[in-house]
Amino acid sequence: MAGGGAADGRGSARLPTSPADLMLRMVNHMVDSYLELRRLLTRQLADLQQQLLDPKSRFEDWQMLIESRNALHRLEDTCEDQRSAVQEWIDALDEWPDEAAPQARRERELLRVRSRDVLEHVERVLSHVRRLEQNAGTAVQMHFSALGQRTNAIMRTLTVLTAVFMPLNLITGFFGMNFDSLPLIHSAAGVWVAIASMVVVGAGLLAVFMRKRYLGTQGR
Repeated sequence: MAGGGAADGRGSARLPTSPADLMLRMVNHMVDSYLELRRLLTRQLADLQQQLLDPKSRFEDWQMLIESRNALHRLEDTCEDQRSAVQEWIDALDEWPDEAAPQARRERELLRVRSRDVLEHVERVLSHVRRLEQNAGTAVQMHFSALGQRTNAIMRTLTVLTAVFMPLNLITGFFGMNFDSLPLIHSAAGVWVAIASMVVVGAGLLAVFMRKRYLGTQGR
């Protein structure tokens, strides 16, 4: 890319030899001006991707992300139109009748070389833009995948806690029934038996769930 820019700098020291040469220089200058826009979009998308993939941050810059992707789409459409136009120009240049003068043939060959160089620059920008779009889409998918994983971990923890407290509620509900013939209801040790049974049941369920790694986020 740098070599093409140097060649364009040397070529701009002289006046265009024909309207076609002027047209190619203008298109090449337009394509080279996309480099600064491409760098800006690359930095902006890199910052957005870092925020998307940071598990400790809550991403809220969706409007900026959408605007960046829309700018990439517009740049892609522009590059595709320019690539089609330059390719049609190259095809038309090949269909021109042969020139008799050596100078004219040399000028046409220079036009053909410059046209292919411009086409290569357009294709490079287009390839980079598409790669940025793909990276942005991948980062969004990874963000939602990580968000879904965190949500599943939270739901799994809440489910385990609910499963632990359900037997305890059953025990308290059983001894809380308004019947006079319940076991241990008139015993002084009944409350301690109920507490001990709830502790044993709760600890046993927690041990089982921890052994099955229902409470952990990582497995071996």
